[in-house]
Amino acid sequence: MVKPYRYTASTSTGSGARAGRSEILADLPALRPLPTAAERAAEVIRDNIFEGRFAPGTALPEAALSKALQVSRNTVREAFRALTSEHLLTYEAHKGVMVRSLSVDDVGDIYRLRRMFELAAVDHAIAGTRELNVGAIGDLVTTAEQLAAAGRWNEVGTVNLRFHEEIVAGHQSPRINEIFRRLMTEIRLGFLVFADQAELHGAFVPRNRELHGLMAGGDLKKARAELARYLDEAEQRITIAIHGNSD
Repeated sequence: MVKPYRYTASTSTGSGARAGRSEILADLPALRPLPTAAERAAEVIRDNIFEGRFAPGTALPEAALSKALQVSRNTVREAFRALTSEHLLTYEAHKGVMVRSLSVDDVGDIYRLRRMFELAAVDHAIAGTRELNVGAIGDLVTTAEQLAAAGRWNEVGTVNLRFHEEIVAGHQSPRINEIFRRLMTEIRLGFLVFADQAELHGAFVPRNRELHGLMAGGDLKKARAELARYLDEAEQRITIAIHGNSD
């Protein structure tokens, strides 16, 4: 009786083949873990806040969301818990879950962090340890200008958030990008305090163009100083608007 032949790479090629296989396996791309239903539901709500569709005070009925997203009510509750911990939602007795309104203290805290991330990104560029993607920043400025000319101010607000995200992307850190996206989602709630979005964003579209011009021209120290003033003014405008709404 003849035994069937079995090909065994390890016996035929030795340790060299094993090393080769290890190198091939090391080159395989890492797979991101699939999000759970609750994570997907949270992402939908988070994206709607980031894009300005869910304003502060917007009610989020559990049953309606469960039906719209085609997930269980337990899944919606889990998503609510995650977004509440991110300071995006709140629960009020007899009203249920709703999109959160920012306080003046919230705005101050967010802008302290914004200065840390944004100004440090420019500092890295000044030191030559990182680079800003000036082309991508400029493309976002152009998009915002086109949207502003068309009167699509809510979309201008979204592009403005992406403009600042692109500055922070100069850190070249996925973790910083993730944290900063959360900050940008939260500060969108501050933008939406303005009934007329043009009142806020109209002043900053040309400022974004000015910042891009300084960066593109290599005058990074001046760009940093302008960005610091820009953030101070934005914080002040949102703070005043919140005070006005609470009067």
